[in-house]
Amino acid sequence: MEKNTQLTEKEIMTLQPNNMTFGQYDISPIQENILTCIADALQKHMQKKIDFQRDIFNQPFVTILCDEAGGERNKPKVIEAAKDLMKKTFEFRWQHPTTKKDIETYGTIISTIHNQKGTNQIDINFNIWAVPFLIYYGTGVGGTLFNKVTALTLRGKYTKRIYKIICSQRDRTLYKYDLEQFRKDMKIGKSYTNTHIKEKILEPAKEEVNNSSSDVHFDYELKCLNPKKGRKPKADTLMLYIKPVKQKEITGGNVVEYNFVYERIKKALDFPTDSRPVKAMENILNAAKLHDVYERIGFYEDQINLGNMTPTHVKNSILKILREDFNIR
Repeated sequence: MEKNTQLTEKEIMTLQPNNMTFGQYDISPIQENILTCIADALQKHMQKKIDFQRDIFNQPFVTILCDEAGGERNKPKVIEAAKDLMKKTFEFRWQHPTTKKDIETYGTIISTIHNQKGTNQIDINFNIWAVPFLIYYGTGVGGTLFNKVTALTLRGKYTKRIYKIICSQRDRTLYKYDLEQFRKDMKIGKSYTNTHIKEKILEPAKEEVNNSSSDVHFDYELKCLNPKKGRKPKADTLMLYIKPVKQKEITGGNVVEYNFVYERIKKALDFPTDSRPVKAMENILNAAKLHDVYERIGFYEDQINLGNMTPTHVKNSILKILREDFNIR
C-alpha cells in the first residue's frame, strides 16, 4: 500500500484491484456493499490505521453496519445477502515464493456470520485467502480508487459497478468497452437487447452517478466500431466518456467531510431527484459550516452504535438541521 502515501487527501479512498472491478460476477447491491465494507477494513488494516478484531478462536472479523450496507431496518436482508454470499466462490492464480510453482486458489470470501442481537450490526469472519483477491493490485493488476460512501449509497448493482469502472479510468477521457465483454462482466442475459442495456442499465447509472458526490461523472454512447461486411451496422462498443468533477470550494481534507455530509443528507431526504441535496451543500459551504455539520452528524451516528439513538431519530435530526439552519425542506 506504499503508493497510497503519495496520494493527495482527495485520492485517499477505498481501493480494489482491477481484476475485481472488471470481474465476471453477478451479486446483489447489498452483497456489493458487504464486499466494499470488507475491502475497506482490509485496506485500513494494511495501512495500519486500525487492527482487526479477533473472535474467541482468534480469527479476524469485520463488523458490518447493516444500515450502511442495506439501508435502515434492513438487517434481515443484509444477513440473507451475507449468507448467500457464503455460497459464491472466488479464484486467482499466483506463484509460490519459495517453490516457484504456479498455483490456482479457490475459496469463499465469507466463512462465518455472527448476528449481534439487539443491534444493527453483524460480524463477518472472512477467509484470509480472500485478501489477495479483494485488495491486491500489484504488478500487472492495477487498482481502482473510489469513494466508499458514494459506492455504498448508489442504488442498483449495475450502477455500483459502473461507478467503480469509471473511477478506474479517471485518468483518461474515453474508455472503449467491448459490448460483448461488458455483457459477460455484468452477467447480462441475452434477452437484454442493446436498447434494454441503454434504458435499464446505462441511463439510470448515468443519472444517479452524475447526481451524486462522485468526483468523476460520465456520459456514454453505443457505437459500431467493427462493422461486418454485408450486415447492417450494430453497436459493438460501449464508449464511456469520463468527466472529472472540479469542485473549487472543496480541497484537501474537506473532501472526506463533504462526501460524508452530502451522502447523509441525500439519504435523509430519501434520495430525491431534485436539487435539494446540492442546494443544501451550497448553503452549508457558504455558511462555512461544513466541519460543524460533519461533527454533528458523526456524533449522531456514534449514538446509534451506542444504542442511544435510532436511525429514524438520526434522520429526523438531520432534517431538523436542514430546516432550521439552512432552509432546506
